[in-house]
Amino acid sequence: MRVVVDQDLCGTTGQCVLTLPGTFRQSEPDGVAEVCVATVPQALHAAVRLAASQCPVAAIRVIESDAGDDERASADPAPAPAEAEQRNPGGRDGTV
Repeated sequence: MRVVVDQDLCGTTGQCVLTLPGTFRQSEPDGVAEVCVATVPQALHAAVRLAASQCPVAAIRVIESDAGDDERASADPAPAPAEAEQRNPGGRDGTV
């Protein structure tokens, strides 16, 4: 497993660093998250998935396989506005 941070998308909240400080860090000048490891050890897979799921701007991508074109990201990108509208027609999602 590998993990990648989209540094252009990173919101500099540091949530990933708080969740898993040995795997993520924030750069000094701007606070953008960086990955500290090339390959994530098996023991940290669940924690990395948790950090990715908690990223408020979905800037963290987990790559389950290192097999080139067979890469599968475990963190799904946010749906396009048209997709979100189809899932929630009229903006009614049951929330008050």
